[in-house]
Amino acid sequence: MGKIKNTVLFLLLAYLLPLALQPSLLLDYRILFLMLAAVTVFLTQPGFEVEEAERDRTADNNSVIFILVLSVLAIAVPVIEWGYFHPERAHLHWIIVGGLIVIAGTGLRIWAIQTLGRFFTATVQIQEEHQLIQHGPFRYIRHPSYTGALLTAVGGAIVLESWFGLLIATACMLYAYYVRITAEEAALVSKFGQRYQDYQQQSSRLIPGIW
Repeated sequence: MGKIKNTVLFLLLAYLLPLALQPSLLLDYRILFLMLAAVTVFLTQPGFEVEEAERDRTADNNSVIFILVLSVLAIAVPVIEWGYFHPERAHLHWIIVGGLIVIAGTGLRIWAIQTLGRFFTATVQIQEEHQLIQHGPFRYIRHPSYTGALLTAVGGAIVLESWFGLLIATACMLYAYYVRITAEEAALVSKFGQRYQDYQQQSSRLIPGIW
């Protein structure tokens, strides 16, 4: 699927269907803001084709499927909680805090994708001319695009003041990226050997100073 199809499908599954019984809420400024952030992320990253998952299944360990499914859940659960249980909540301080986290996460993800260039792929792939990138956001975090996605999901739940949804979003994203990082780092160690192991010692996987 191309970028446009990916974007439309994500909006459908994460926002439109969850709010199908409350369609007026789709025009809420918070939902419009979060959908804009999602569109920005999808249109600034390479499109994903189903054939990629089939072709790279061994190296990828189906992590792309985990990411796609759990990312939808990470967004849809907070939306459902907010839309059907407390749509009246609108505390400005939480909206601002969550909004800033969403902007930071979106910006970090775009920066990481632009830094990687053609080496950023939807599935785990090691190209013949693959380079070990250690500058920009990769100086301290080995997977900053994943950190950006995590921040965006967490920030969205905070914008909506969906506290149960925040727990689900955090758990979903952490598990999805645990699976992905495990597969990706095995492939990178196989490609770069000691160079990547040295890089592992000097940086964090996803959350600086924690993991």
